[in-house]
Amino acid sequence: MNRYPWLPLIALVTIIMQTKQLPADEGLWLFNNPPRKLLKEKYNFDPPASWYEHLQKASVRFNSGGSGSFVSADGLVMTNHHVGLTALQRLTGVVNKDIKDPAKKKDYAKDGFYAKTLAEEFKSIDEELNVLVEISDVTAKVKAAVTKDMKPEEAF
Repeated sequence: MNRYPWLPLIALVTIIMQTKQLPADEGLWLFNNPPRKLLKEKYNFDPPASWYEHLQKASVRFNSGGSGSFVSADGLVMTNHHVGLTALQRLTGVVNKDIKDPAKKKDYAKDGFYAKTLAEEFKSIDEELNVLVEISDVTAKVKAAVTKDMKPEEAF
């Protein structure tokens, strides 16, 4: 029996009290409305609008919820291991039961794979990547379409 059951709680509270909280600085922002003034003043960082547009279009969202970015003009995407793992497992006979040929039943997640040419690369199965192409402020359109005398169902 633990003679000091409260000791872990005291240790946790002590650690939490010792950590310095850091401000979020510029916070979250859209690519079409970056905190330019703050970035310029604090970091002397002032890229042109075309840089933000390039950054926006290089970012991808996987249909599994993960994120990544294009790293080549051929569509090569960099992401975290856990995001790519599902797609990689679908290519193998370990998960994909449609693969009947024993020679093709390879565990790429465990053994790895290196494509020496573009032709040797695999195509992902059931993978979708979304790219944010444009950001539009639709506030005026929504406000114009909804009037005060509308019932909530109509406004919706």
